[in-house]
Amino acid sequence: MVCCLLFCYVLLLTYHVLKILHIILLAQHIITLIPSIKNIKQHILQFACSKAGFLLYHLDPNPELAKADPEAAKQTLAKALELTKANVLFTLEAGMDINYVDLTKGVVPEIRIFDYTDGMPFFTPRYPHLRFPVHTGYGIVDKEGMMAFKHFLLPSNNLDALLRDAGGNELDGKTPLLGELVLDKDGIPEKTGKTLTNEEVFSAKAWPEFTSILNREYKEIPGVGVVL
Repeated sequence: MVCCLLFCYVLLLTYHVLKILHIILLAQHIITLIPSIKNIKQHILQFACSKAGFLLYHLDPNPELAKADPEAAKQTLAKALELTKANVLFTLEAGMDINYVDLTKGVVPEIRIFDYTDGMPFFTPRYPHLRFPVHTGYGIVDKEGMMAFKHFLLPSNNLDALLRDAGGNELDGKTPLLGELVLDKDGIPEKTGKTLTNEEVFSAKAWPEFTSILNREYKEIPGVGVVL
């Protein structure tokens, strides 16, 4: 069961994320390094990718591996970026005693010297398809080479026009939505697997919260609170 507040908040921010993504980039592939369980930012991205026709890959942050073998954790992210050719990478700032921004800098060292406030587009020759490394933290100090997730939140009331003007294809239930990363015995991606469409993600309940919200399986809690 999904709380009504979560439902409203997710859908509100979904449109905000879509606005900025279409202003700055007609993205195709996105990787998230965010725990998929009970993380509202992950749910926002799921809806945003569904509404915009983006293909979303999820890479487990795997804090145990990051603690025990940081180099293996970096190899995992590097291989995922190589295989998916992701245009956008969303990652936790930190969690479970792991600094994921530092881990990402170890894979994409250009983040250390790049500064988005200069107004130039991000580029790394290692992954030329990657245009936006994004973190979920609130501060920007020592993270000037990454976009803050909160800066993707802009009001949007013209999504249809944005999709049309950007030359995007018409979206329907057959539009690809969820990509799979196939891991080897050490947990490192070795290839991409099956791609699920919007309909398949919904019917298979690949994202339980996503399906529950669409089925309106949530509780409305009466009372006075913040109006979104």
